[in-house]
Amino acid sequence: MNCWHCKSELIWGGDHTFEDHGREGEGIVSNLSCQNCPTEVLVYYDIDKECVADNETNNNKLIN
Repeated sequence: MNCWHCKSELIWGGDHTFEDHGREGEGIVSNLSCQNCPTEVLVYYDIDKECVADNETNNNKLIN
């Protein structure tokens, strides 16, 4: 994954639970940072929802 600002590759810093970030439900929060600028990114993955590929439209859909 690349930085939205400077396009450099982001560095993975670790994974945490939703609980660690004060969120409800089951999930993973990954943190990434840029080595060239001060950008930090948090990626939230909700385990309670399932993402499935729709091969006809080439899009992903969330289902509960």
